Amino acid sequence: MAEKKTILRKTKALIYRLKRKRFNRNTLTYLVMVVIASTFWFINQMGSTINTESDFKVEYYGLPNNSMLVPGVTTDVLRITLSARGAELFSHRGGYSPIRIDLSKLDIRTFPESDSSLKFVTDDDIRAQVEAQMPGNYKFISLKPDTIKLDFGILRHAKVPVILEQKITFEKQYRLSGVPTLQPDSITIGGPAIIVDTIRAIHTETLTLERLSESTVQKVRFVIPDGVNCPLTSTDATINVEKFTEHSIEVPIRTVNVPDTVSLRIFSQKATIRFNVGWNNYNKISREMFAAEIDYKDLTGITRPQFLTVRISKKPEDMGVTNISISPETVEYLIEKNTPQQ
Repeated sequence: MAEKKTILRKTKALIYRLKRKRFNRNTLTYLVMVVIASTFWFINQMGSTINTESDFKVEYYGLPNNSMLVPGVTTDVLRITLSARGAELFSHRGGYSPIRIDLSKLDIRTFPESDSSLKFVTDDDIRAQVEAQMPGNYKFISLKPDTIKLDFGILRHAKVPVILEQKITFEKQYRLSGVPTLQPDSITIGGPAIIVDTIRAIHTETLTLERLSESTVQKVRFVIPDGVNCPLTSTDATINVEKFTEHSIEVPIRTVNVPDTVSLRIFSQKATIRFNVGWNNYNKISREMFAAEIDYKDLTGITRPQFLTVRISKKPEDMGVTNISISPETVEYLIEKNTPQQ
């Protein structure tokens, strides 16, 4: 009754506003009739019993031991026909709670001439459970599909590594020190064998950090594929940050693989190697950690190049040296035949 009074009050207010505007009399009359007709139709619908179809998500429990339901084939939505007063339907326009089906109370059958993992129950099998979960004063009429598919897979467990997805930027002269560490760095997952056997790693959500200048520890959630269970939901990612600076070392250029019959002269005897290194290792860097060379084998092709490439043949692997470059990158050369000794 309160809803009807509210609707009539709003209708009278609308008519009053329309009268104050300069509408053509016929147009105003037509609009008023439409509003009145719509109002009474709506009021009538609120008090009438209406049949409607709605989709309900399905949650299964009471599965047989050592089994899981494989998503994709298993029926996960039921379209249910029900009846209720219009006002009841209007109050549930935001959606319904999932229907929970206890499989331990059902006669689960196997499809004829099909894989043993594919089972089914009928709409009559689950009718009582569905009807008992109808909201409010709803009356259950029927449901679709009439055959509810259940794809049982063999339960499998596997331990897989965790891969951190990251998008990190740093303040000027700061950078990542080493690689991010994860705790845990691997997890045990469970699920149908057909799914678990294809998973090589579990990825995290993207960790986004901007303009870092100090180390940090961040909790990052896993991205778990559908149909997979995991006892953990996240990992702790440790991001070590260090300040770095530019450094340079001058080294002699060596020649290698030169045959005894010739001499290889190059017109630059030294090269400068430039790189970035963390402050903590700056004073530990020495010239002996680097080497540069020219390889005579670069001249054994059909055509000889005009210049020879200078390569970095040695560098420290555990000092955090990055962005390495060498100058000069190429040098001119001259080949001279050695005079045989008498």
